[in-house]
Amino acid sequence: MTANRHDDRYQARGVSASKSEVHSAIKDVDQGLYPGAFCKIIPDVLTNDDDHCLLMHADGAGTKSSLAYLAWMEGMGEEVWAGIAQDSLIMNVDDCACVGAMGPYLVSNTIGRNAKRIPGNVIAGIINGYQAACDTLADEGISCIMTGGETADVGDVVRTIIADSTITARMRRDDVIDAARMNAGDVIVSFSSTGQARWENTPNAGMGSNGLTSARHEGLGADYRERYPETYAPEVDKDLIYCGQHALTDPLPGDDNFTVGSAILSPTRTYAPLINDLLQAIPRTDIHGLIHCSGGGQTKILNFGSGNHYIKDNLLPVPPLFKLLKNSTGQEWAEMYSVYNMGARLEAILPAKHAETCISIAKACGIDAVISGRVEAATSNDNTLTITAEGGTHTYN
Repeated sequence: MTANRHDDRYQARGVSASKSEVHSAIKDVDQGLYPGAFCKIIPDVLTNDDDHCLLMHADGAGTKSSLAYLAWMEGMGEEVWAGIAQDSLIMNVDDCACVGAMGPYLVSNTIGRNAKRIPGNVIAGIINGYQAACDTLADEGISCIMTGGETADVGDVVRTIIADSTITARMRRDDVIDAARMNAGDVIVSFSSTGQARWENTPNAGMGSNGLTSARHEGLGADYRERYPETYAPEVDKDLIYCGQHALTDPLPGDDNFTVGSAILSPTRTYAPLINDLLQAIPRTDIHGLIHCSGGGQTKILNFGSGNHYIKDNLLPVPPLFKLLKNSTGQEWAEMYSVYNMGARLEAILPAKHAETCISIAKACGIDAVISGRVEAATSNDNTLTITAEGGTHTYN
């Protein structure tokens, strides 16, 4: 995105949905075999097999771990840490799945903690959570193998805890889904981040692992700013810290399954089993793009393809959690769509003839899906996006 970013409050907290500085820093770095793909893909330098390629991907739970710490301190239980491990792992797995890599995945985890605040049982809870998430994927036919990791006591750097992971996979080059193929005439199918997928034990409020710096401060208030200064950066304007209207234990308006705290902490759903099913039913050459709507939310698609005007005018309804975040402090709708997934964290871009197959497969997975939009030709090589939904029409470029 350019200056038309709509994320002023997000930037004011020291975070960025577009990560423009990161993209600028890496613009001259080799982009791999498929520069337009969702993940960087390199030659199979381990075996020198020209038919195969490698991926190595790193991501994590981000500032959601700070919210988990707050919830843990407020008595929400040890299970919050297993959710953080799932967040960290799935942010990697689902990115890799978007290029068609379906494992086996080799997983290494990295935990940085302030040992004065984070005891050993929390570390155990996170590590066990990684294994539990791997076991869930294995039950769906997707192999995820823990290979070890690192736990560092870095109290001079980390105020509470951060959980990251790195995964590696090998795949055939002719199986790669290259998002550079997205073009005019394609439709966009969006898959819900809410409800309960067949591999989930409990309902999901749809949060994912992006926008948490904004979500916890926009949604939560009470006296957390005074009681837990270790959960936020002291450099941020205090008017932007826990400026919402709710406590962790307040019921989530519009959904009796959750409190506000449990909704924001909903573990990041994996779409890997759904993607695996799609790849069995639709030729890979016809899947022009799979977009994990993580950083940048509904505007993530702008980073892929060339000369496309993406139009989203039939998105899934905005879930209760995101309505709460919108209403809590009056955040603009345009910013909401550029920060959060808004209820759909995966989208497939492909010919219209396959749309109903996508929707049918999603239904079998327990996930709602809709044809949310389409791709038209832009007036230049730059991508543009128009979202027509709650709050009117919003444009991004």
